[in-house]
Amino acid sequence: MNLHVYGGRAGAELGARSRFVTVVVDALRASATTASLLHYGAKRIIVVETVEQAFQEAARQHDSVLAGERGCLKVEGFDLGNSPLQQAPRNLRATVVFTSSNMSRCCVAAAAAPAALLGTTVTATTCARLALHEARFHQTDLMLVPAGAAADEHLLVLEDYIACGAIMARLLRLGGETVCVSNDAARAALDLYYAAEARNLEATFLETANGAYLCRQGFEVDVRFAARLDVFATVPRVSETLVLADGSTAAVLTAGQVHRPAAAAHDAVPTGPPEP
Repeated sequence: MNLHVYGGRAGAELGARSRFVTVVVDALRASATTASLLHYGAKRIIVVETVEQAFQEAARQHDSVLAGERGCLKVEGFDLGNSPLQQAPRNLRATVVFTSSNMSRCCVAAAAAPAALLGTTVTATTCARLALHEARFHQTDLMLVPAGAAADEHLLVLEDYIACGAIMARLLRLGGETVCVSNDAARAALDLYYAAEARNLEATFLETANGAYLCRQGFEVDVRFAARLDVFATVPRVSETLVLADGSTAAVLTAGQVHRPAAAAHDAVPTGPPEP
């Protein structure tokens, strides 16, 4: 089983077209936010690409919540932004309509893959377990997709590559000799993760371009949280697609989980952060 890394919508489309199990990685912050929403009680997250689609779909859904961002800030008229720490479980609706600057387009593009997941540092071990299970089930390779920057999907976004590396490190450990790194981007992601882990993941995330920008916007606590490893045991996965009112497609995320062997105590995953 080969591990590939290819960024942006093009990478998500390539993963789906190649029939690879595909993992979209948006470390700051959509992969963590969607995992948090599912952990705290959302039953499904409808991911759309545009703000207009989000408003239209929320109007079609009964008792739904609008969540997401543009320019890292909550969209005017939305209930929630794109923060993994923003919503207490008692206030959360079953259906969330979500859009973000760059994760959404990658998620929708990856929906046609045999299995499509969202992953990042806070879900690294469970994501690796689930991705490995799906790749073995479908007898195919794995594509990890750094979501990239909103303005330029091919820009190297450091935290996304580090998060890809975190997932790959666990895939290599779990899969042993059956798993190998296949391209230079994957090797680079793995090296970046090992270097950042040895130095300090939190400090590295804070110093990335996106991390520094989020800190200036008042979201330093989000950046510090997003740098943590293995907070959630719930991984967002595409369970179906929806045709929207404008004829385009949305991806529906639900909670993907795998059972952890009791003997693998070193792989135990916490059940989430304290209630926000």
